[in-house]
Amino acid sequence: MSLENGGAEVYRVILDGGDHMETPARNRIRLDRSVNWGRFIRQVLCERGIDTIVTYNDTLPRNRIALAIAKRLNVSRLVLENGYLRPHHITLADNGVNGNSELSRDPEVIRSAERPGRKCREFSVNMRPHVVNTIRHFAWSSLLKPVLPYNPRYYGHSVARQMIGYVGEYAWRVLHDESKLLARVVEHKEQSKGRIFLTLMQKPGDGQIRYHSPFGSNLRFLNEVVRSFAASAPSDAFLVVKQHPLDYGIENLSEEFARLSKELGLEGRAVYMRKTGIAELMRLSDCMVTINSTGGLQGVMGGSPVKCMGKAVYDVEGLTFQGTLAEFWQDPVGPDPEFVEHYRNYLLATCQINGGFHTPEARAILIPQLARRILSIESTAAADREPRVAGAIRRDPAPAYEIGGRLIPAE
Repeated sequence: MSLENGGAEVYRVILDGGDHMETPARNRIRLDRSVNWGRFIRQVLCERGIDTIVTYNDTLPRNRIALAIAKRLNVSRLVLENGYLRPHHITLADNGVNGNSELSRDPEVIRSAERPGRKCREFSVNMRPHVVNTIRHFAWSSLLKPVLPYNPRYYGHSVARQMIGYVGEYAWRVLHDESKLLARVVEHKEQSKGRIFLTLMQKPGDGQIRYHSPFGSNLRFLNEVVRSFAASAPSDAFLVVKQHPLDYGIENLSEEFARLSKELGLEGRAVYMRKTGIAELMRLSDCMVTINSTGGLQGVMGGSPVKCMGKAVYDVEGLTFQGTLAEFWQDPVGPDPEFVEHYRNYLLATCQINGGFHTPEARAILIPQLARRILSIESTAAADREPRVAGAIRRDPAPAYEIGGRLIPAE
């Protein structure tokens, strides 16, 4: 509505029943499943004279194809994601986010960013609204599947498998207490022994692992970290592995950690935490290891030494440790506090918008700013854009897109 009030025509491609119920009728474009996705999205962009395409995430197969086609058609591309500066910001970036981000890594560019004039508005944050919204979306998708077919495995493991996993994980958290494990971390901290290293796992199947890291799975990452810690960390160091809050148990990481700890003789100086919150563990830890979690950026902002094992947008000299993991265990150099502040200003000036997706309060803060940013970006892009004729289809010599190592034809 805010974009429409600004004079824009807004459409959403409806992929399932959840999309249908969340989108006003005037804005819906129902997916034509009789044609291939690439041809369909190309027709939509051309026939409706679309100037800007907005996707949430840029690693899902349909999004990757849509963004590639938009690029060839000279259509502006904007990508939404959860905020780098969580929890009170979201990300809106040109062309890509995370490992695909086009943000500069040039220290001079980063240092030139001005301090934002507007103060961040905070709002209450918890997982419940996100969980409720997700359940509602897929409930409608399942109910309307006879008339709006969808692939329940599109996001990796099937929706049903993930749901069963989440129920099991919730039951485990209700029935188990991690206070004894946490007490071991606190004891190590209070006795001023060696450093405490916190390792952050990713959500299973997340694009950050599959596309922006060499691991492909949490299991491979866990093995690399634990074995490296056993081989190279000082004997008085302590390792804490934190399970992702949206982990649904498909990889059995806690069992693998227990096996590795026993095999490598780490049972006295390593723990796996399924339930304890990241804020508490960050407070207790001295250093962090991550693939590319935004939790790592929170650690950088707090002054902690951070080692990224994947392609992270914030893996920049002056912010994160640039040596090997083996070297990090021995001498974890922290970020430059002054440069950290410059980087925060740079993110706020380029791709961070105050607000959130999941509660009315967060959306009330976000939507007016998001609409203004999109309209501003489109206005600037329109001045530089080559004229396009609605309905004209540019023929490319090789209309195919690489997804997961396979070439997917656009037509």
